[in-house]
Amino acid sequence: MRALRVPSTKDYLLPGAAGWAQINTEDIALIATPLAMQPTEYIRKSWEGKNYGGGAKSVKVASVHDGATWAIRLSWTGVAPAGKDFPDAMAVALPVSGAPALALMGAPDAPIHILRWQANKDGVRSISATGIGQSAPGPDLKSSAQAKADGDTWHLVISRALGSGKGVAPLAAGKKTGVGFALWHGGNDERAGIKAFSIDWAELALDA
Repeated sequence: MRALRVPSTKDYLLPGAAGWAQINTEDIALIATPLAMQPTEYIRKSWEGKNYGGGAKSVKVASVHDGATWAIRLSWTGVAPAGKDFPDAMAVALPVSGAPALALMGAPDAPIHILRWQANKDGVRSISATGIGQSAPGPDLKSSAQAKADGDTWHLVISRALGSGKGVAPLAAGKKTGVGFALWHGGNDERAGIKAFSIDWAELALDA
């Protein structure tokens, strides 16, 4: 996946911004998180035989940066009706260091930094993950999120500052890293480990 260098990401922070029409998109396949990977027996038993993680088979992704800020636009089907107990949500994951397994949500010596958007909250939440069921508040980082529901489709733009720091996944112009995604359909009561996700890292290459 290429993050095209543009003069200013300020022109791309809204999902309906005209500039996104000129940026190539990629389809990233999603699968349901296996029940065997759920952290407790209670969750595994509660969801046994139930359908989850299949609301969207993929997410459409496009990406830009301006040397200071990275912005990623995500589109997927499945907008929860009003009044549901759990919100629709999307997370973007980046490796902090080492070679973390995305499917295992990282490890203590190979953490993952996550930016998580929820439809019922403003902005994004920064999370550090060091394994399945092992997460904590992540580092402070300049970031934003803007979302728009269009019929049964969500369009979301998440942005964050380039750079690195303690607990921050490094992003720099001219460099490559991995990126992964997780999706929760609130209309199906999905939350925590009950979700769809991209099983492995997609390469993210930022233009010099």
